[in-house]
Amino acid sequence: MFQFPEKMKRVFRSEEHQERFERDGYIILPFYTPEEIAELTALYHRLHPQDAKGFFPSTFSPDKEYRQTADHEIQRMCQRSISEYCMDVKVMNGSFIVKGADAESGMCVHQDMTLVDESRFTGINIWVPLVDLTVQNGGLFVLPKSHRIHPTYRGSSIRDMFGNMMDGMIDYLHPVMVKAGQAVFFDQSIIHFSPPNYSDSPRIVTNTYFTHKDAEFRTCYFTDAHPDKVELFAQSDTFMTDFEQFGSNIHDRPKVGQSLGLMDYEFPELTVEFMDREFGRTNARRLIEEAAPKVGMAPEETPVAIEPRRGFFQRLKELVS
Repeated sequence: MFQFPEKMKRVFRSEEHQERFERDGYIILPFYTPEEIAELTALYHRLHPQDAKGFFPSTFSPDKEYRQTADHEIQRMCQRSISEYCMDVKVMNGSFIVKGADAESGMCVHQDMTLVDESRFTGINIWVPLVDLTVQNGGLFVLPKSHRIHPTYRGSSIRDMFGNMMDGMIDYLHPVMVKAGQAVFFDQSIIHFSPPNYSDSPRIVTNTYFTHKDAEFRTCYFTDAHPDKVELFAQSDTFMTDFEQFGSNIHDRPKVGQSLGLMDYEFPELTVEFMDREFGRTNARRLIEEAAPKVGMAPEETPVAIEPRRGFFQRLKELVS
């Protein structure tokens, strides 16, 4: 099983930004100008004559030309700010992450999938809303410092380290309600969540993935045939637009990439006692529960504890098919 590197390879020009990112697992920085927000919003509406329903990441679209267009244009718009803030990086994908204005748009508590060798590198998302975030429109909640709880291999076929307390994880999260154009740079292994969009318009976010210039794509897969191991795969730099399984058979063994063999994995599990001791509880659940009645939904109808990850991906498959 791999261990965290003693020191992250530097990717931020500012030492302060680098230190805050390494400490908390995320950092908030200004990113898009009003003109860039307008251009990206227009791009979304051009690519989506009808607004997306539920939760929709563009990487899950079955239309490869669409995925490539979104990727190219979002990367182009991000270049100015990435050049300002970052050094020695390579940008590997740009995408839209959209929540339709409906109760099916929530995203479960999760960590993003493993995409690099995290014993040496860090995969980083630049998550930027094109509208001001609120709890009502599906804002972001994170668990600061959770990127360093345990080294983990992550993917749709691998159980989460908090899977035995999925519903309860919301009680430890912190709201991150940034304004339109502000970026949340976050380590892919940080625990995060977003409730459904209860507003009357879509919540549009761009997400750009980057890593250190020397890193390569790595993904992983688990099967019950090897209960204490995961299989690692080397992938090309175009994996995010080339991978056809996101919106369909995402739980199956990858059909692209080169197997690097089986690796031992301990499958860590968090407990309530550990979370109470190390993190403490917040008012996140109350904030989410209070958001729904403001738009006419009864409290008992509020889907706070979004279904576990496997059930979520099955629902997502139905939404994008």
